[in-house]
Amino acid sequence: MRNKLVLPAVMMVLLCVATVTQAQSSSDTVTAQDVKKETKELVATLKQYSSSQREQAIKDAEVALEKLDGRIDDLESRVDRNWDSMSEATREQARVNLKMLRKQRNELAEWYGSFKNSSESAWEQMKSGFSDAYQELSTSWEKAKAEYDDTAN
Repeated sequence: MRNKLVLPAVMMVLLCVATVTQAQSSSDTVTAQDVKKETKELVATLKQYSSSQREQAIKDAEVALEKLDGRIDDLESRVDRNWDSMSEATREQARVNLKMLRKQRNELAEWYGSFKNSSESAWEQMKSGFSDAYQELSTSWEKAKAEYDDTAN
């Protein structure tokens, strides 16, 4: 069951990064669509791995986590730089989103540790949850986008 929660956690973190990033600067080179595309590609890649290819899947997940950590760091720096010019509503939204990002990233770190040490049967169980989790991502993405649009207007 814990492994089925991994993809939604990863996707929520990516979703938060993309949403806050868009809120802070529309001229950034990484867009929400880029994050969504990368997430979709990572999911497709991981779904193709069999349990015998587990080590490569773990390496790919590690690379994705490192990239995500860099984006979170960049986002926090951007928020810090723009803090004085942000409206109170935008500041509050940034606080909420950054807090959620940190929480989700901590949960993701716990999952990653479990994933690295998972059994072959757990590997197959995790893969079976990807389709449902991706549908959940799409729903969450639309909800967060609508929330951002309401806040920005």
